[in-house]
Amino acid sequence: MTAAAPFSRAAAEKRLGPAAVKAIKESVDAAPALRPEQLMQLHAVFESVRHPVVSVPAPRAA
Repeated sequence: MTAAAPFSRAAAEKRLGPAAVKAIKESVDAAPALRPEQLMQLHAVFESVRHPVVSVPAPRAA
């Protein structure tokens, strides 16, 4: 598995171009605020990534 390059906001904005970045910012500004339960769900998702559950296969019988 190849490691992904670290995210660079500056590089992403350069790739998208100023018009796209402006349109994205305007869309975000126009969007309604998240409800408290939505914020809690997002927090839980990102917290689960910090502490992933790893399944370990059972040892094979000899």
